Amino acid sequence: MLLKQGDLIEVTINSYGSNGEGVALKDEYIVFVPLTIAGETVSVRVTYVKKNICYAQLVKVIEPSQHRVVPKCRYFGKCGGCLLQHMDYQEQLQVKKGIVISNMKKIAGLELSDINVVGSPLQYGYRNKISLPVGGRRGNVVIGMYRSDSHDIVPCDGCDITGSWATELVALMKKFLDSNFIQPYNQRTFKGEIRHIVARYIDNQLLLTLVFNGETKRDFSKLCRLLDEKFSKWGLFVNINTLKNNVIMGKTTYHIDGIDSIVSTDVNGVVFRLQPDSFFQVNDKVKDLLYSKARQLIASQGTEALVDCFSGVGLLTCAMCSPSYHTYAIEIVKEASEDAEVMRKLNNIDTLTNICGDVTQELPKVMEQCKGKKTVLLVDPPRKGLGEKICKTITDNMPDKVVYISCDNATLARDLTYLLPYYELKYIELYDLFPHTRHIETLVQLVKR
Repeated sequence: MLLKQGDLIEVTINSYGSNGEGVALKDEYIVFVPLTIAGETVSVRVTYVKKNICYAQLVKVIEPSQHRVVPKCRYFGKCGGCLLQHMDYQEQLQVKKGIVISNMKKIAGLELSDINVVGSPLQYGYRNKISLPVGGRRGNVVIGMYRSDSHDIVPCDGCDITGSWATELVALMKKFLDSNFIQPYNQRTFKGEIRHIVARYIDNQLLLTLVFNGETKRDFSKLCRLLDEKFSKWGLFVNINTLKNNVIMGKTTYHIDGIDSIVSTDVNGVVFRLQPDSFFQVNDKVKDLLYSKARQLIASQGTEALVDCFSGVGLLTCAMCSPSYHTYAIEIVKEASEDAEVMRKLNNIDTLTNICGDVTQELPKVMEQCKGKKTVLLVDPPRKGLGEKICKTITDNMPDKVVYISCDNATLARDLTYLLPYYELKYIELYDLFPHTRHIETLVQLVKR
């Protein structure tokens, strides 16, 4: 049977793809169907065919899985933010575990029969950050989320995985933008004023950043009054981004009014300070569990020195510090490294040295300083992972242990292909910081062979 676009077919889902979509076999075709669950029989419409690969859209669930639930969010299936709300939480965790096990086998050649998954205590209202594109037209702006695999904006008045503060903020921002006739950005013409709204809310403190397509002379006093009505502590910023790409924020940020940073204390007693562009995990409760386990892995077996690469503003670094060993934090971004030094002083840590520089240049110097000491390397890189060059820097200098926190298990698996000839995988565990999405955090410990 030859399949073509528009065909209506019936299939039984038997597994999952790398994005959590259902996978079925139909004659000689592998059929990928989003929003389906393993074990279900479904009616689908073919949307794309290439050789023996077929993509299809769910039309009807004929025999539902026992794991199928009614999605809480009314935007589910339209907005591309969540892909797994149609299945119960335990099945979501099984799907994510399967994706990691598959990537470890296909990419790194590791046969893992099972991996422990630490679930999130909150499945809704857990996110402390939102990044919302702005579209529509002057006087009638659209604020929302991108439709899956597109740059079309789905209007959303809030987000169930973020919480009520986001709903209030979206309503407030729409009122301000419409009443001031501010022109939304058009991604096709690259014209317009406002591109994105970025906000973080922690301990009743809000940092709001408006991303503009160039310098602005707008009066924000009305917005400040609106923020005063809804939030007890807030800070307003403007970021300038004129690049014609998908990057949300540009390099220049101005403080307009209110607080200039979020200052709070995490569960480990670490005082932290966050600015608009500071990296911070979006799920506080699971972040605390992840960092606690990472600290255990670092402190075990007599660690005498710790080197934290990609240390950012220093929250993870400070959480991992100990009076029993000296910690070195390497960060290439000057502003982030300066913020990390402020955080070191806030926490009165004498056993920490912040270093601004490239890991490939600075790690060999630090390892030379730590010669003869039992040294642990901590890495928490961005989604692109470490890459071959940094992995070679690690294996050239051979710290005794490597603790790797990864937000993309595919790039982690790739990096392991470079590291495993020199290191043995001693520990792997998953932490679900992102319920209802396909993403999951992976924590591994490698020990020198």
